[in-house]
Amino acid sequence: MKQRALSDDDKVLRRNAILAAARELFVRDSHQLPSAAQIAQASGLAKGTVYLYFRTKEEIFVALLAQEFDGLLRRISSYLESAALAQGLDGLLQEVCEYIATHPEFLRLDAMAYSVLEQNLSEAYLLEFKTSLTQTLVSTGQRVDQALQLPAGRGVALLLRTYALIRGLWQTLDYPDYLRRILAAPQFAPIRPDFQTELLASLRDFWAGALASGVDSQAQQHLTNADRK
Repeated sequence: MKQRALSDDDKVLRRNAILAAARELFVRDSHQLPSAAQIAQASGLAKGTVYLYFRTKEEIFVALLAQEFDGLLRRISSYLESAALAQGLDGLLQEVCEYIATHPEFLRLDAMAYSVLEQNLSEAYLLEFKTSLTQTLVSTGQRVDQALQLPAGRGVALLLRTYALIRGLWQTLDYPDYLRRILAAPQFAPIRPDFQTELLASLRDFWAGALASGVDSQAQQHLTNADRK
């Protein structure tokens, strides 16, 4: 019989093992959520142990989604606080694209958030998730304001619209398998561009336009400097 974790460190390790196993299973097949039994087996834990940390499998994947949002926003913050920003804001957009490319589970989980994941959460768990996400978004937005010398609150708006652009573009180009086969013909090339290439170009267009006003002239200069290099 497996023993229950006694120390806080043990609990953190077990929780992380559950999340790592869930992520690996989901990346293999992102069309459906693996069961708690599958996650338990992949993590080397008993099914009952999994339920000590998460009441439903949806809680597991919302926790994963929270990690993905946190990782992206922290990466943006790190870039803004580094000397790399002096080389141009374009580097930040490339950082965002790289994060999306190396975390394939992020947008697939996000696409399930409203229709699948959040429908099966307790109100308390959902409130905790949304509160934490909002706090991280606001703090990152404040760093954007400071780094680019923007009016207070402008950074949050830019980040929220950036997320909407990423989500919308991905859903537009994420064709189901049956449609991919049809759209493989040459005449459909205009509506199946490479997502990563299109994402970077779209983010550049959005940020250039968003920062083109007089109040955002300093931030616009960052983009201009990057384009000249």
